[in-house]
Amino acid sequence: MTWRPAGVRTRTTIAVAVAAFVVSTLMALLTFQLTRAYLTAQRDRLATRQAYLNARLLQDVLPGGDAETAASTLGALSLERGSQALLYTDDRWLGSSVGLSEEAVPPEVLEWTTSGRFTRQRVEIAGTPQVVVGIPLLDGRAEYFEFFPLLELQRTLRTMSISLTASAIITTIAGAAFGASLSHRVLRPLAATSSVARRIAGGETELRLPRTADRQLAPLYESFNDMVDALAERVERERRFAADVSHELRTPLTALLSAASILERQHDSLPERAQLAAEIMSNQLEHFRGLVLDLLDMSRMESGADVAQLDWVDIRHMVERLLAARSGATALDVAGCDGPILTDGRRIERVLTNLLDNADRYAGGAVRVAIRRCAGLTVLTVDDAGPGVDPAERQAIFERLHRGDAARATGESGNGLGLALAAEHVRLLGGTIIVDGSPESGARFIVRLPDRVEEPPC
Repeated sequence: MTWRPAGVRTRTTIAVAVAAFVVSTLMALLTFQLTRAYLTAQRDRLATRQAYLNARLLQDVLPGGDAETAASTLGALSLERGSQALLYTDDRWLGSSVGLSEEAVPPEVLEWTTSGRFTRQRVEIAGTPQVVVGIPLLDGRAEYFEFFPLLELQRTLRTMSISLTASAIITTIAGAAFGASLSHRVLRPLAATSSVARRIAGGETELRLPRTADRQLAPLYESFNDMVDALAERVERERRFAADVSHELRTPLTALLSAASILERQHDSLPERAQLAAEIMSNQLEHFRGLVLDLLDMSRMESGADVAQLDWVDIRHMVERLLAARSGATALDVAGCDGPILTDGRRIERVLTNLLDNADRYAGGAVRVAIRRCAGLTVLTVDDAGPGVDPAERQAIFERLHRGDAARATGESGNGLGLALAAEHVRLLGGTIIVDGSPESGARFIVRLPDRVEEPPC
């Protein structure tokens, strides 16, 4: 499978989406880090302030009170929901809740607090993240520890991270949509230019790009129109030249053919060398006559003078008549072709004649002609007995004056216009013609013609 690079629109969409993703991700990470740092600092300050307030109450009670007074005061402290307090005094540990003991205090916090220094550290108790604050009391003769849960902070940070992630995803999708819309708007003039160019190539030579008020696009449109005008003028000039030359050649060609016919009638009375010269001249004049007539047909079709003359045509009868007029056995395969079709019989006959002549001249003759009617199409196929057409040459053989490998190998003196004329006739009928490989190992020419919707006369 051949890899094809992505188009401009796809690359633009991806580029804008990636840029939106990178920017939104960086902004989300920065916002999350700053918010987390701010909320954590706020939580630490609130925890420290609350712990100092409670420690001050205990500081006032402990000097003159006993352990029971300290315990009752500890129980009466204003603690946050989920917070717990622990007091060490008179070699006893007193807790604000059952089950809270000195084992909950991290060794580093206990060591720093007993040495007379304020301590704050994050710990995990029973799977719950908490911040513990240690404050020395009574000049180091007592220590107060308060535990503050961080679940609310974690929930807030988790919600914020989900929101920022969703925002980054939405921003990326919006960036992709914006990139697609932007590329569509930017490439719209190129699409219009491409469409006009394709229609001009299809025969609408009078078509031009409309004027635009966009100062950036105006030079492009004007240059395109100027180029098309120059090409159209050149093509028309060459067409008129070919038509004029072909027309002017008809008179001397007619005189030469008349002279050749006289020589043919006197053939037996001529010397042997003169007979050979007369034969060569007659053959070349006939070839020249065919070339001139083909050039005139081509110029008429290109000028639009040769319009289609539609009529009801029995394709099967036409093919049978063409095959009967030729020597050699050519099979006819017909399927779903009952009744006439509305088309230009003269053009169809010319196409089939050229294809059969091409097979006779370069491929040992046609071995099979098939007619199919299906899916609104009439499909004609001509199989020959030749070596086939190289895939690299299957487009070029329909060009004017092209002589393929088969022509060079056989040495036949065709003028190189037969297949070009056939393709032009098919194009004017709205159909297509291609060449492919044949099951008989030769070439298969396939002509597809659209059916008309009108009904044939009763």
